[in-house]
Amino acid sequence: MRKRRAGLAMAAAAMLVLTACSNSNDGGGNQASSSASTSPSGTGSAEPSTSASASQTAEKADPFGKYPDPLKIQVIYDRNSESEKQFIPDSSYETNWNNDFWLNTLNIKPVVKWSAPSGDQYNQKYNLMFASNDLPDIFILKSTDGRQSARSMLKKLVDADMVEDLTGVYNQYASDEVKDYYQSFDNKALDYASFDGKMYGLPAQGDTYANVQILWVRQDWLDKLGLQPPKTVDDLLNVARAFKSQDPDGDGKADTIGLALQNQFMDPSFVDAVSIFNAFNAFPKSWIKDSGGQVVWGGIQPENKQALQMLATMYKEGLLDSEFALKDGNKVTEMITSGQAGMEIGSWWNGGYPLTFNIDSDPKADWRAYTFSTDNKVHAVMDFPTNQFLVVKKGFANPEAAVKILNVSTKISHSGYQETVDRRNELNEKYGTDKNDAPTIIPNFGIGYLDTTLQSVKKFEDIFAGKATEDELTVGEKQIFDNSLKPNHDNPRKDAGKYKDYIDWMSALSAIAHSDLDIQWNAFNGSTPTYDAKMGSLTDKQLQAFTKIIMNKEPIDYFDTFVKEWKAQGGDQITQEVNDEIAKEGGN
Repeated sequence: MRKRRAGLAMAAAAMLVLTACSNSNDGGGNQASSSASTSPSGTGSAEPSTSASASQTAEKADPFGKYPDPLKIQVIYDRNSESEKQFIPDSSYETNWNNDFWLNTLNIKPVVKWSAPSGDQYNQKYNLMFASNDLPDIFILKSTDGRQSARSMLKKLVDADMVEDLTGVYNQYASDEVKDYYQSFDNKALDYASFDGKMYGLPAQGDTYANVQILWVRQDWLDKLGLQPPKTVDDLLNVARAFKSQDPDGDGKADTIGLALQNQFMDPSFVDAVSIFNAFNAFPKSWIKDSGGQVVWGGIQPENKQALQMLATMYKEGLLDSEFALKDGNKVTEMITSGQAGMEIGSWWNGGYPLTFNIDSDPKADWRAYTFSTDNKVHAVMDFPTNQFLVVKKGFANPEAAVKILNVSTKISHSGYQETVDRRNELNEKYGTDKNDAPTIIPNFGIGYLDTTLQSVKKFEDIFAGKATEDELTVGEKQIFDNSLKPNHDNPRKDAGKYKDYIDWMSALSAIAHSDLDIQWNAFNGSTPTYDAKMGSLTDKQLQAFTKIIMNKEPIDYFDTFVKEWKAQGGDQITQEVNDEIAKEGGN
């Protein structure tokens, strides 16, 4: 359900349709320059090496230049049986409207090196190709099991001299739009793809800031009790007390609680407690950097004690379900559906799930989203927005093709893929079908700003306020505005399904967009030997300790006992290995 709702994020869905691919050359097209040593994030211009031909001069380095002869691109393909059901008639993996688009745009033609069904079969074949050094020409480098980061994988390929240095071709061929997106993040994504000043992959850069956890509140309950939306943790506590004691649903029964909470309350999703921890600068499920630059486990830092103390107070006062430790998120959803809970902490898409069930069953239920803090800042830790790279096999004669693919993918992703949508519609009309898919053989590897969705929200708000016109919207934004936002702005709940989209955008994402965000990046996403052996049990130990404190089965100082045990039972060794692994990757 979460995946379905998250798919509504126009920018996130459009920007990161990342299908593992690669490319090969038939000798046609431009010859690319050899890689230059200048870092793409530096101020100097890249100088082609002596092997570069005269055709590689700056005036001929067209970011969208079409090859004069078809450039065959060897690829690998992740087959999805469900997607295949949506293929338009006469489509195949090598002949389809998506491939036609790339032929018409850049004159590149994919040739499938190998394919495999999605899942274990594909992952096994994908991982084996590195061991045999039998790589396709251009492909997306990604972790298939979470045991190592994409950067760690890239470092191994660089050390083995298996991938091309893309510094020179990036400097020459990257479009202004692509460079602007990377520069908006201070070129940190490019640095993440670089070793010793040379860039070996084109990094993904996704829409990230929309994933901040927020507080959803029954606005109709606030209004009935004459309360203001919570802005601080103290406000949240007081609203929870009122929702518990003042019969906000008006049924004359003491049957409501302040905050819905599930047993996996440290995992960001829905009915969690992540925002409470974050408000105290506690990040219990992330690797973070301490004041000395050392990477440490967030779950053992002292800031957690303040959040645990607040939750213990709420439990003691009956503001939480007394049986929360026994209920997963779906079970807690039943409490929301029945109207027992007035608040829940979760994600921007929670209007669709789990709140949808309460909205459907109670016409008065009016859920709104807010952020709260202890210092007027909304703190969060997120995964670094680069977890995949578009890379080129060592020796491929046209590495600039990868940059051109990035340029085109980025351009069409922010225009709503209108060119490909038009072609799809033409073929559906021709065959009398209503299919929506074609094989994505060439990777749609578009990038964007970290706050693309939040920028879109502000555009929508300006239009509703009469400060802007719909002409300023992209194709993708216009689709969302017309389908989900405009109808419900003028007539709320006219369409129940689209109303949930409306509050996701105009309440939840709007709340995030107007908050002062303080984002840290998860410092480590890989694995180590001791991590594999012991982190699972240590994570369970953390959950048990935190739950005992919240339920008042242990005093707050039990946290210190937990920390000592965590460190002694493998935590210190894991921390050392994590820092060693980061050092091996180059310190990023």
